[in-house]
Amino acid sequence: MFKLTGRRANWPSILWPDAPGPRAVERSGRGDLAPLLAVFDEIRLLDDTDLILRRVVELARDRIGLKRAGIFLLDPSRHLMLGTWGMDLSCSVVDEHHIVYDLCESDLEALRRSENEGAHFTVFENCPIIEHQGGETRIAGRGWVAKTPIRSAHGAIGMMFNDAALTDAVVDETKQADTAVLCAVLGMMLDPTRVWFGRRAVRPLESPSQRLVSSTVALLDENPGMGGKEIAAALNVSLSHLVRVFKTQKGMSLVEYRNRLRLDRFAVLLDRGLTNLVGAAFEAGFGSYSQFYRVVRAQLHASPRQYVRGSRKTDAR
Repeated sequence: MFKLTGRRANWPSILWPDAPGPRAVERSGRGDLAPLLAVFDEIRLLDDTDLILRRVVELARDRIGLKRAGIFLLDPSRHLMLGTWGMDLSCSVVDEHHIVYDLCESDLEALRRSENEGAHFTVFENCPIIEHQGGETRIAGRGWVAKTPIRSAHGAIGMMFNDAALTDAVVDETKQADTAVLCAVLGMMLDPTRVWFGRRAVRPLESPSQRLVSSTVALLDENPGMGGKEIAAALNVSLSHLVRVFKTQKGMSLVEYRNRLRLDRFAVLLDRGLTNLVGAAFEAGFGSYSQFYRVVRAQLHASPRQYVRGSRKTDAR
C-alpha cells in the first residue's frame, strides 16, 4: 500500500461553475508520421524473426514508399553479408536467404560513418543495380544505392539497402530518414539484451529441423564445395533425412540451394575482375568445370562464356 504524501488537487473545485470539460479533438492522423507509426504498430506484434524481416521489407515499400529494398544481416566473424528478404526489379518481395557475399568497401564505409559520425544512412552513386532471381545474380543497370545500418546497443546487426530500381527516381531524404528510424527500431527488436514493449528481443528457439538446416547453410557458407554426403556425415544424420528436411524447410532441394550459392559466388568473383573461368568456378565451390558448365546451362540457359559476355556488356552500359 502506497502512502499518499502529496496535496490532492480537486480539479472540479478549481474550475469555474459550468465550465466545459475537456474533449478530444478529431484529427485525421494523416501527417508525415502516420505511415511510420503504422509500420511500428504492425511489426511490434510479430514474434518470428524471419517474419519480421520480411514484413519490414514489405512495409518499407508499401508504407514508407521506397522503390526497392532488401535486408542483409552482418556476420562479422566471417566478414560476410547474409541475405534475408529483398525485391526484384518489379518490386515483388523475394527470398534471398541463399545470397551471401563478402563485405565490400561501400558497406564498410556506411558502417564506419554510422559508428563514428552518427550518419543514419549513406547514399552511394554509380552503383550496380543488382537483381537476384531464379538462381541468377545479374546487373540490370547503374544508379544510386542507399545503405542504412541496422544497429543494436552493441554494434551493427545488418543493413537495409534501397535503390530506385530502374525508375530513375531521385533520392528522397525524407523517406531515407524514415527508413533510418525503421532500422533503429528493428535493431532494438533484434537486440537480445534489451526488452522491447515489455518483452525480450525476438529470437525464437529453433526446432531440430531448423537447426539442421541452419547448420547445413553454415557449412556451405564456409565451404560451398561440400557434397551432401559430407554434410550429412558432419552433422551425424543420414543423407536421406538431411535432403528431406532441407527441402521441407527451405522450399528447394539441397542441390539447388548449393548450386545457387556457388553461382552467386562465381558472380561476385567476376565483379572483382577475375577473368579465369576455370579458376573462378573452382573457387566458387564447383567440383569440376564440367559440373560448373552443366549448372550454368541448366540455371542460366547459356554457356559460361555467353553468361560472362552478357554480364560485361550490361556492366559496360
